[in-house]
Amino acid sequence: MDDYLAVEPLIISRLREQIPNTTIKSTWGAPKILENPDLAPAVLVFLEEDKPNQENGTSQKVEQIWLCLVVVSDAQNEAGPLISQVIKAMNFWQPPGETFTCFKRVKSNFSPDYSPNGVYYFPLAFSTSFIFEV
Repeated sequence: MDDYLAVEPLIISRLREQIPNTTIKSTWGAPKILENPDLAPAVLVFLEEDKPNQENGTSQKVEQIWLCLVVVSDAQNEAGPLISQVIKAMNFWQPPGETFTCFKRVKSNFSPDYSPNGVYYFPLAFSTSFIFEV
């Protein structure tokens, strides 16, 4: 594997395919999210956690946890349906090929949050793993 973050564009593509008419984009993590009420509704994708594990010699089994951050301005009417769509699109999804294991929903290190500017954030974390040759 030449691209350690190769699954990210696959996640973006999957979400865009499964949830049309919603902004889906990658970011570099929660601290890099620039609050923009006009962005909502959206799903922002970033690597939440990376867990390498030495297997043998030059092979590492790597678990990556990817966060799909649901961003809405109307939590009462928008959050539930969009959260459901993300879970249906990602949980038990098998990316094409044999590189990555199917995604499973896991607990996120982030909690749902609210901004004084009227933006609500709902974190949904999904785990996959792969073998990385060093």
